[in-house]
Amino acid sequence: MALNLKLQMRLSQQLIMTPQLQQAIKLLQLSRQELEELIEQALVENPVLEEEAAESEPADPAVPAEPVADADAAGDLIDSDSHQEADLDWQQYISSGSGIIPERGGRDDGEDSNLEATLSRAETLQDHLEWQLEMSALSPLERETGQYLIGNIDDDGYLTASINELLEARPELHDALLRAGSGGELSLPAPQGVDAALLDCKHISSVGSGPAGEPDKKAPPVFEEDSEPSALPAPIKVKPEAALAVEAVLRHIQQFDPPGVGARNLQECLEIQLKSLGLENDLSYRIVHHDLKLLENKDLRRVARRQKVEVEEVVEAYKLIMELEPKPGRPYVRDRPQHIIPDVFIYKVYGEAPGAEDRVGQYRVVLNDTGLPRLRISDYYRNLADRGSAGSHLTQEYINEKIKAGNWLMKSIEQRQKTILRVTRSILKHQYEFFEKGIHYLKPLVLKDVAEDIQVHESTVSRITTNKYVHSPQGLFELKFFFTSGIDQGGGDVISSKKIKDMISKMIAVEDDREPLTDIQIAERLSKESHIKVARRTVAKYREALNLLPSNKRKQLF
Repeated sequence: MALNLKLQMRLSQQLIMTPQLQQAIKLLQLSRQELEELIEQALVENPVLEEEAAESEPADPAVPAEPVADADAAGDLIDSDSHQEADLDWQQYISSGSGIIPERGGRDDGEDSNLEATLSRAETLQDHLEWQLEMSALSPLERETGQYLIGNIDDDGYLTASINELLEARPELHDALLRAGSGGELSLPAPQGVDAALLDCKHISSVGSGPAGEPDKKAPPVFEEDSEPSALPAPIKVKPEAALAVEAVLRHIQQFDPPGVGARNLQECLEIQLKSLGLENDLSYRIVHHDLKLLENKDLRRVARRQKVEVEEVVEAYKLIMELEPKPGRPYVRDRPQHIIPDVFIYKVYGEAPGAEDRVGQYRVVLNDTGLPRLRISDYYRNLADRGSAGSHLTQEYINEKIKAGNWLMKSIEQRQKTILRVTRSILKHQYEFFEKGIHYLKPLVLKDVAEDIQVHESTVSRITTNKYVHSPQGLFELKFFFTSGIDQGGGDVISSKKIKDMISKMIAVEDDREPLTDIQIAERLSKESHIKVARRTVAKYREALNLLPSNKRKQLF
């Protein structure tokens, strides 16, 4: 078959993502706070944009206006004041601080500072550990090593990397420890009987897998401050002497308050706390050291057989272990509350005309514009552009481009706000019974249903419901909340998954702690009491989504 070159002409249509279109799409998925930041940035970068001044309140006719002095009287007042000012000792006035304007700690926008901004900073776990480290009689190199270790302890109180990983990231510290160890400059003796797996463990055990904890995520890798992964030095071969020197400093830190801090996994954390109580020879310590997995599954009889003791003794040891703290750093975590400002309000009204545009049934949808800056094009630059008197051709072209960009930004923001209203009204129409009666009347809803209702693409609905919140008589919800899958019950009846999750959580909340409900029992009760057909594996899936433990781990033994 011969190969040859040909020229062909084809006519096709394609959507080109212009910068303006990309900006409009980006605005759809921005949260309210991100939109405010974008508007403030636009005000800085675009000189033709300005913020509309807030409308001043009309004067109260019942309150008489204060008289304004005429020009002559004002001049006399200035003259009389000038003679008094001449007599002042300005050097004494300035040195006394009377004319100094105090600096503001918050925003310089005329608004009162937030109450949270005036609160003193609470002591963190790292501050508490560093204070104890400074009080320790250590050499400068050991104190530096301790600071490095403390910097790699997370908020829960766990060391987030192994000894070898820490030394590989700091080769200069590795070499310094080797030299100090050979010269006898270290004050802490090398620990004996160290498990090599602890020095080189690549995966820190889950904190919440124990009997007294809850599920927790593994900590991310830790890097030095102001460093990039690509800038890290090549791994070195860690010498045992340097690793043991770091282990000695770590064990010294593990004696600090709170007990259990600096551990690498839950087992070590519990062992440290038991040692601090003087129970290293107790049954509870042996159970934690050898049979922690069996304790997690609450298989106390098997633990008793392995430890060769009575079940009653294991129960007493289990009670003691349950009193330990799986997250030593918990008391030092001070999470500041995050306030959510709704983007749209839904509230019930009475006595209005049924044909109101912003009304669906007895509910009204109102956009929340409070606190959101309103933009406009400066009259000065608009007149310059209209008259063509901006100066050079480049200046005129620059102003025209900025006016065009400002108009497009305002149009995109307006379109975003209108789309939020349309999507919220459509959600209200589809989920009307939910706003009337509650979560058990939430219907299955997908993006396609709303997209077809307001005649937009599904991706537009997905973007506009991201990080947007609505305040309604039923509470504050993210717009994504109303989109839920369902389980077909046959005959065209579909039950929302959120309704089933709510029923599962309520069943578990009121169950007998001694005899918790299994997934099969929950499925049977849903079928018998509510006529909802659901498989056992579906119940398990929804239970895990609710962060609820299985029945064998929810069971209370005493």
